[in-house]
Parts: sequence; C-alpha cells; structure tokens
Amino acid sequence: MKFKNIFAAAFAALLLLSGCGQDANSSSSAQPSPSPSSQEETLVTITLPASYFEGKTEKEVKAAAKKQGVDTVTQNEDGSYQYEMTATAHRRLVNEMRLSLVDSISSLPDGTNYPSVESASLSDDLSTLTLKVDSQAYQDSNDRTIARAVWPSLCVYYYFNNENPEKKSLTVDVRSAEDDSQVEQFVWPEEDENSSQSDASQESSAESSEDSSSSSETSSETNTEDSSSASSQDE
Repeated sequence: MKFKNIFAAAFAALLLLSGCGQDANSSSSAQPSPSPSSQEETLVTITLPASYFEGKTEKEVKAAAKKQGVDTVTQNEDGSYQYEMTATAHRRLVNEMRLSLVDSISSLPDGTNYPSVESASLSDDLSTLTLKVDSQAYQDSNDRTIARAVWPSLCVYYYFNNENPEKKSLTVDVRSAEDDSQVEQFVWPEEDENSSQSDASQESSAESSEDSSSSSETSSETNTEDSSSASSQDE
C-alpha cells in the first residue's frame, strides 16, 4: 500500500486508544446486551494485511491482539494475520475503535500541522469529513492533505469491521468558518493514479493492436511478393 507506514502507525494508535477506552465500554453498554447463548458463542474472523505489522514480531502481534480480546491469532503465508474472537468482543473492540477514531480526528486541528483548519468532524456513517477553515489561509496552504492523515485510520477501522477499504471513499467537505460557504469538496483517495494506470493500459492495448495490424500488413505484403515471384518463375 502507498501509505503502509502510516497505516501501521494508525493501527498501533487505534489499538492503544481502544485498549484504554473505558468510557467506550459505558457507551456501548447502553445498547441491549446479547444473550450468551445467541451472541457470545458466535465467532467473528477478520483478516489484516501484512503492511499493518511492519517491524512487529509474531509474538508481539499475538500479545497485543490478546489484550484486545482476540482468542486466536494466525499468521498467513502472505504475512497477513487472521484474528478470531467472539462477536461480543468484536463489537466492543469496534465500538471503542470508532470512538477513538472520531476523537482523534476532531483533535487534528491543533493550529500546528493544519493551521487553516479550525475544526474537523466525521459524519455518522464515516463517509464524509467536514472541515471548517479560514478560507484565505486554506487556499494559500496545502492543508487538504489532512485527508491523507485521516484515511489510513479509517482503513484500519474498516478492516476490523470486516469491510473492504478498497470499496470505500471519503468525501471531504471544506467549509468557511466565517459564513459556512463551501470552499471546496473532493473525494479521497483521489483517482489520479487509477486513471493513469487505466490510460497506460489503454495505450498498451492500442500499441498491441497497432503491432498486430502491422504484422498482418507485413505478412500480407510478403505473401503477395512470394506469389509474384512464383508466377515469374512459372513463366
């Protein structure tokens, strides 16, 4: 992945925050508790890519996972890890991660890294990041890269929630803190790279088609010359 080092850091940070999130337990306890017979015996399996565990030994990964309520940790041949836990433990972990994610993102505008951004918030479905900014300062800066900082953490959450990040995107709605007018809106990840790959593929296909056509023409010319030569010899 392009930002795999950021992913690994985001993964570690979210696990750390979720492990300390006692308030998250009280929030999730407000929901109806499932009966042991119907929920606790149900197992949930999630798979996390190898890029999240760079620099970590298998022993360290398993130890950290156990602290999060994971029952079984298995390393796959490609370096990814498969976690297996009860549905209750999984729901608690995901709830804690979600709260930590929302809190972390709201804390990003600290006046240092993204000076033009005054506030940042995620929609309930995590599909939209709303930024309130100083319009002029934002336009003179590169603070739209805040999306790059947010996206890896979202990917971590999606993996733990058994959702495919490749099928997700984040709409960034940038609004003026002065009058709430829209400064800009864009989608992350941006599709420039995918478009380039698609264009390259189309060019390659076109070149192959041209080569094929050229070969056919050459073959046709050769056959014509051979036929003419044979006709001359017969005469």
